[in-house]
Amino acid sequence: MSGQTLTDRIAAAQYQLTGSDMARAVCKATTHEVMAPKKKHLEYLVSATNTTNVNIPQMADTLFERATNASWVVVFKALVTSHHMCIYGNERFIQYLASRTSLFNLSNFIDKTGSHVPRV
Repeated sequence: MSGQTLTDRIAAAQYQLTGSDMARAVCKATTHEVMAPKKKHLEYLVSATNTTNVNIPQMADTLFERATNASWVVVFKALVTSHHMCIYGNERFIQYLASRTSLFNLSNFIDKTGSHVPRV
């Protein structure tokens, strides 16, 4: 069984019901699991940027929305996914980011989950 939380599964199901495979992939790439985003979701998002009918602003906005989550894991994975998209995605993605006046507002971020990674 996957380590996804019930919240992750509900969010993915909501995006699936609305027909947004791209938003669903963003949601699945930025789950609460303390592990890197799954390669299959990152690859799907990269390939989506190369299609002409993808809504780049919606993709970026979904990533920005995930970066406002209360969990540091989700926020970190949203940033990692955004970075991956800037490097491997179509140039249209980074051009859209460059056209925005603000991107990620993390100045008030406080992890409200109480979870932390033990120091080694």
